[in-house]
Amino acid sequence: MRVLFVAAVFAAAAALALWLDVRFPALAPRRLSRRLAALCVACVVLDVMPTYGGSVGALYGSVFGIVLPTLIATFLAAAWTLRGLRDLLPT
Repeated sequence: MRVLFVAAVFAAAAALALWLDVRFPALAPRRLSRRLAALCVACVVLDVMPTYGGSVGALYGSVFGIVLPTLIATFLAAAWTLRGLRDLLPT
């Protein structure tokens, strides 16, 4: 059951990040270096983010208040970076 919940959180974060990228394309930095910097910062924040598991309420609060927004930011930065790399390819 825990695996399904974790998979659902990751899928929801990826879907929300994709929606944000499609809905608000002007949020993406223009330069590839800034997109890569955003991805690096998001990965560092993902690495050092705290999670609280003392009680069920604290666990759900940390998942939906800290983990989900951090995952959305990471997936969004990854989408920006992939789009920036795609734009560099010759057509």
